[in-house]
Amino acid sequence: MVEEMDMSQFRDLFLAEANEYLQGLNQALLQLARRPEEIEPLNEIFRLAHTLKGMSATMGYTKITELTHQMEDVLDKLRKGESSITPETIDIFFECFDILEILVEEVTSGEEKKVDLLPILSKLRATTLEEKVLSVKEVTEKKEETVGTVPSPSTVERKKKMPTVRVKVEYLDTLMNLIGELVIVKAQINQLASEILDVKEREELSRALNQFERVSTNLQEEVLKTRMAPLGLIFERFPRILYDLTQRKGYKVNLEIYGSEIEVDRIITEQLSDCLIHILRNALDHGIESPEEREKFGKATIGTVKFLAYREASQVVIEVVDDGKGMDPAEIRRAAIGKGLISSEEAFSLSEEEVLYLVTYPQFSTAKEVTDVSGRGVGLDVVKTRIESFNGKLEIKSKKGEGSRFILKLPLTLVVIRALLVKIDEEVYAIPVANIRSIAVVNPEEIKTIENQQVIVLRQEVIPLIRLSEVFSISKKATSGIAVNNILDNSSLYVIVVEATGKKKGFVVSGLLGHQEVVIKSLTGLAKNTYGFSGATILGDGRVVLIIDVLSLVTS
Repeated sequence: MVEEMDMSQFRDLFLAEANEYLQGLNQALLQLARRPEEIEPLNEIFRLAHTLKGMSATMGYTKITELTHQMEDVLDKLRKGESSITPETIDIFFECFDILEILVEEVTSGEEKKVDLLPILSKLRATTLEEKVLSVKEVTEKKEETVGTVPSPSTVERKKKMPTVRVKVEYLDTLMNLIGELVIVKAQINQLASEILDVKEREELSRALNQFERVSTNLQEEVLKTRMAPLGLIFERFPRILYDLTQRKGYKVNLEIYGSEIEVDRIITEQLSDCLIHILRNALDHGIESPEEREKFGKATIGTVKFLAYREASQVVIEVVDDGKGMDPAEIRRAAIGKGLISSEEAFSLSEEEVLYLVTYPQFSTAKEVTDVSGRGVGLDVVKTRIESFNGKLEIKSKKGEGSRFILKLPLTLVVIRALLVKIDEEVYAIPVANIRSIAVVNPEEIKTIENQQVIVLRQEVIPLIRLSEVFSISKKATSGIAVNNILDNSSLYVIVVEATGKKKGFVVSGLLGHQEVVIKSLTGLAKNTYGFSGATILGDGRVVLIIDVLSLVTS
């Protein structure tokens, strides 16, 4: 008796490839919309739809199979010249791709979306019976009114790819943890050798251990590389999004993308996409003016949105730039005051540069009309919070009448960070340097108490203090006053000023041990949900050091 094959084991592979094919379908259709006379984009769409049909049929996903089968019939007639490519045909295929995305999401979530295929299947069948045929010239002219331009090859090329395998990030995390264990083992061997071997034997062992360290370091670097992904995986979605937005707006906008090859941590790429889409939508709805308005102000009638990515030291910088009308500080002030987000006195104490950051407050919006693009008061607050959750930073620059620039500064990887090692009593901890704004040595008499909260005043700014020894219950000597272990030279203490989500706090520590690049190990088991820590690292001598979660301590 032949056993029935369990297809669930292939589900993840199907989802990964299906999403890849959907992205390819959108890109090829955008090429076809710009150049309907070219056959190569049409062939690419047919190939991808055919492959997706075969995959879904094998997996038993009947709705995806049915839709792609009907798409194939229409595409075959278009390739043979039995039907013509019209603007309506392009729109129908975009609608097909949107439905396919919903059906693939059904597979991902396991929740049925109750998609009715009958309307779209009827539209597909109708295209083969359509007698109204537009010439290639008419199609091109109509599409030129709305489709944005993107630097891209003249045809959709099927590039030769290196063989690849798909690996879950958690597997890589496990591998990194095992490499960390090697560091501990090396430290233990060193310690043992110093106790039982003579000088000559220790020298020989030391040479072997140095080679061992080089190999483990190289292994660690290679594992880190496998966590990286190009920003192009995000950027390639934007032409389709721009197409949809400009269709609704009714005028053309150019899209320019630079730096698609820049790589960042795969976890960042997975969560950054929505942030950049928010900014793109805002640029279209709030920034880029209509051709008539632009002509009135002496601008080119077609607006431009640019995405620029580049490396800057240990960071990746992504700039989103538009040449639209820019932001009006006076209008932002009025909106923030009117919504009760800030008092009038506070608003007018801010500089014009500082006022721009009010747009990142929750529920802020200056849109006079709520659309499906923006104006619902959500977006930039989420963008700022998410970027800061990566230990990144959002900068905003804008000039009225000239445009806006959103600058996202992100760490290259979430696995390796630069940290300040500190002592709290006799324990060593690590604080991410990305969150540190300054370090001060403070005399006890400089500490004030406001509403039961100890604070210091640093450069005319009130900084609430957090005694880490008390938070982590390290010191039994800690009192409501200055803990003995926090005193330096019997008269002063270290305060590390950190910032997260726009809030600053001062961490009180016993001593500073210096900066160091550290590899983050995820906390597991009982330690996984420990308050105040985001992970751990292993120092060169084998000591395990906990990494302080600045975000949770500052916002709690």
